[in-house]
Amino acid sequence: MNRTATLLETLKKYLKAKGMTYKQLADEMKLSEASVKRMFSKHRFSLSRLDEICRILDIDFYDLVLMDKQRNRPSADRLTNVQEESLLKDDKLWIFLYFLLNGWSVSQIVEDYQYSEPEAVRMLGKLERLDLLEVHPHNRVRLLIPTNAFWQNNGPLWQATHQMFIDDFMDSSFNLPNERLEFIPGQFSEASLKIIRKKIENLVKEYHQLAEMDASLPIKGRYSTGLFIGFRPWVYSVIANLRRRRKTNT
Repeated sequence: MNRTATLLETLKKYLKAKGMTYKQLADEMKLSEASVKRMFSKHRFSLSRLDEICRILDIDFYDLVLMDKQRNRPSADRLTNVQEESLLKDDKLWIFLYFLLNGWSVSQIVEDYQYSEPEAVRMLGKLERLDLLEVHPHNRVRLLIPTNAFWQNNGPLWQATHQMFIDDFMDSSFNLPNERLEFIPGQFSEASLKIIRKKIENLVKEYHQLAEMDASLPIKGRYSTGLFIGFRPWVYSVIANLRRRRKTNT
């Protein structure tokens, strides 16, 4: 796939992640939906058209190129047990990696957090030896894992830290403009349960896609967030305790 094609593929994914349809984009551009679909399918974009789409999405062309590089970097799907156990030995090391995964430069980390420059250089060396990144001149890094590969499901990092993260995350009233907490019990058929599970999977997938792309954008204007979703067959214990005990035949 040539560079133009990969840029347009990144642009399509960004459109989807932002929830904008071809029809909505066509309306903004004063074009027909068919024309917009044809431009994407045949890769027929003038620079002015591309700039117009970027303006509608509130990004510039440079942002798009950065997102394309981020999306197409070669990477492992998940950290290994050895990598996770090594990170667990040093809290500052995995926090340092977390910043790098989210697009921070080494100089920004040193300026804003309690890391000295020699310490940062040592951490880059450790992370490179763990095959998590490559170090280039002037402390530039090429990451070898995507943001959503920060830990394995139920791996060493998650097992050691998940309760701490959950307790810290839930210590909020969730009443600020960008916060949301809902708890809604219900009773569903198996078919409806499958639909809900699929919607959750799609939400998580889009969350990761946006995080991957936005990691290339400037730090200013980005916000650290947490998404916590819990869904399972469940009956409140107070209700369950009211259930009649059925007599068994002897």
